[in-house]
Amino acid sequence: MATSEHRVPRKRLSDRVADQLEALIVAGEFPVGSKLPAEPELAQRFEVGRSSMREAVRTLAAAGYLRSTHGSGVYVTSDRSSRIGPLDLTLAGGYTMSDLFEVRIAIESTTAELAARRLTDHHLELLQSILTAAGDAEATQEEFVRLDGRFHRQVAEASGNPLLLLVWDSFAAQHEEYSLKVIGMPGRQERAHADHVAIAEAIAERDPERAGRLAGDHVRTVQAELKSQPARPAVVRQPRSAG
Repeated sequence: MATSEHRVPRKRLSDRVADQLEALIVAGEFPVGSKLPAEPELAQRFEVGRSSMREAVRTLAAAGYLRSTHGSGVYVTSDRSSRIGPLDLTLAGGYTMSDLFEVRIAIESTTAELAARRLTDHHLELLQSILTAAGDAEATQEEFVRLDGRFHRQVAEASGNPLLLLVWDSFAAQHEEYSLKVIGMPGRQERAHADHVAIAEAIAERDPERAGRLAGDHVRTVQAELKSQPARPAVVRQPRSAG
């Protein structure tokens, strides 16, 4: 007779390493402001492969313990997890994330559909180069956010409709601000990149229906994720003058 022990899922190796490294940070062995040893040295210390070590570092970066600086290294930024902190849902200009989601859902499916119908080799090459850079394991969260914005703008440009591109540019600053606030959620960067790759594949295959559906799902997924996060109350809106 099978025991319940066989039904208990085992933690991934990278998660176990993340737990051990977190404990060392909390204990002060790697104090706030210090630079972690290089990845090969860490991997040797924890007796794991470099890919598992890299994933463990990403996990702790998402939790607020670490920050990766391209060309410099990984630094300890906190000895306390920031996962449970309330999320500020307000954006510059008196807007909210809810405003942003409604606009994105309204236009991103359409831009992806049109991009799939009107895609040129030039636009496809640009999309692929953006995704390659975003998929670089050494890319920092700030770099990923910048590439995230470039990806969505490139889809709008590939739609061939200059007014849709103008609409995207009108809220690009709020999109970047929102992205910087949510990128630290555990697994958010990886899920966003996977979504972008799937959208680009549908566009490259000239499949408007799938491209539009995936673009809409991409926005709705993170919207649903945010509903499960603690949030700070939104500020009271001030009337915006017409202009």
